[in-house]
Amino acid sequence: MSVTEKKHECLLCLGSNSDGTMHLQNAEKMLNGLFPAIRWGEILSTPAEGNALCALPYLNRAAVIYTPMGMKEVKDILKKIESDNGRTPDCKRTGIIPLDIDLLKFDNRILKPEDMKKNYVRQALQSLSR
Repeated sequence: MSVTEKKHECLLCLGSNSDGTMHLQNAEKMLNGLFPAIRWGEILSTPAEGNALCALPYLNRAAVIYTPMGMKEVKDILKKIESDNGRTPDCKRTGIIPLDIDLLKFDNRILKPEDMKKNYVRQALQSLSR
């Protein structure tokens, strides 16, 4: 990578309501390997929000990564990490989420404005500044 290559700032929120500690640790290890300049927030336990299928509490964590990759490539990597941790299309139907990684923001572009208003996201983001 050249010195002048642009680094994009990406804001992530990770969550799990099934073996959360293990899945968040797996994701941390994988993301640390791909994005060495990552900055992590605390792991927080939060109640389920807006999911009538499953009321299990979640473990959530925010992170900021810096990368020269484009948005599609980052999203593809996040989806692969989710699936490597047991996430399947059936998870939304059952409400059991081994790992969810949302790309909330890419540079100054908010990709999930509704998620940014959710309590668990706001709590996770606050822990990044501590």
